[in-house]
Formats: sequence, structure tokens, C-alpha cells
Amino acid sequence: MPLTAIAEEAGVAVQTIYFTFHTKVELLREALQLAVLGDEQPLPPHERPWFHAMVAEPSAARAIGMVVDNTAPIFARVAPLTGVFRSGDPEVAQMWARSEALRLDGYRIMTQAVARKGRLKVKLDEATDILFVLLSPDLYWLIVMNRGWTPDRWRKWIAATLRGALLQN
Repeated sequence: MPLTAIAEEAGVAVQTIYFTFHTKVELLREALQLAVLGDEQPLPPHERPWFHAMVAEPSAARAIGMVVDNTAPIFARVAPLTGVFRSGDPEVAQMWARSEALRLDGYRIMTQAVARKGRLKVKLDEATDILFVLLSPDLYWLIVMNRGWTPDRWRKWIAATLRGALLQN
């Protein structure tokens, strides 16, 4: 989508967008950051209070539920944007790849925290991969936005699926 169309949709002059963001990639980077963070605080998810509460939670199963509960609002904001990030523009693709690398790093930290609480069925790297694939904006988009599940139904299903895939009984 060209910046002129974005400006028209936003009801502002295209010069305002250029003045504020300079490039389309900068605009998309800011949109993604706001979607992930949900506010103006520059704290990534693994530095937020909910994450510290998840780390302190003694139960691995409840900790997974806390991760799901707190990433669901992020996915509700990020999922509608993912198609834009796969537009074929190399600079946008590079920005998205960086974001996904940060998500993977955050999930590694989360998986380590869960592993300290209970026994994982699989090795840490595999558990991180499972979390990365199943707890993703792509899967959220497919199930909630494409298949019509409610966010609550998705949240309950993905939490149960992750517990079953990651934790020994």
C-alpha cells in the first residue's frame, strides 16, 4: 500500500506521514512496535510485569496459561498486520525477520522459565520451536480471523495444546 493511500485512509496529508516517519518502513516499524507493546512504554513483553509474575508462578501449567493470556492481546493487534509485512518489499521483510528473531528470543526466555518449573517432554530448543510456531500471530490469524473462532476459544485451545506438547504429566 503506497503512503498516499495510507495518508488518505488516516485522513492526513501525505507530507505529514513523510515528515513524521520519513519512509514506509519506518511507519510500519512504528505500527508493529505499537501493536506488540500496546502502549507507549518501551518495555518488550519479557520485561513487563505479567512476565515477572509468570516467572514467579510455581506451576508450569499455570505459567503457560499466563503466557497465552498475555500474548493473546498482542496477537489481536499484530495478526491483522502480518500480510503487510509479507508484501515482498525486501526492507519490510528484513524488518519483519528482525521482529520474529526478537519473538524467538523472548520465547526462549519464556521456555527456560517454564522448564525450571516442571519437566519438559522435549529438549529446550525444540520446546522453544514449538512455542514459536504454535503461539504465533499467524496461527492466531488463521484460527480467529480466518476460521472465526473467538479469541477466548483460541486462548483455551492453544493453552491446552501447549501444555500437552511441552509438559510431562
